[in-house]
Amino acid sequence: MVLVSKSSTLASDLNRNLKVKIDSLKRLEKDYKYYQKELEEQKNTVQQFKNDSTKDEYDVKKQVEILDENKTMIIDTVKRLTDSVNILTDFLDDNQDKTESLEQYNEALELVERLYSEYLDGN
Repeated sequence: MVLVSKSSTLASDLNRNLKVKIDSLKRLEKDYKYYQKELEEQKNTVQQFKNDSTKDEYDVKKQVEILDENKTMIIDTVKRLTDSVNILTDFLDDNQDKTESLEQYNEALELVERLYSEYLDGN
């Protein structure tokens, strides 16, 4: 039987929890970048449909609806990204004395700072 101290179990749990939060933010960032790319592509598609006299009005309208849905997804992703950044920041603040020694602590700080400056500043 192996005895594990509470402190090492706590550190392991904190490390795991921190990693999950970091990975979640990275996933949301990928989603955001994907939706931004998709938005630009859809804008081009809408413009092409509008410029093409052979396209039916219904087809143009459908492409505009797709564009609007994409804009909605971006808004939702920014909200989820903001919420996740706040959750991670709160987690780091609440556990600062315990998390500073964890491997992912600096990665988490850098990620929060980068996401805030690139995507959330001014939103």
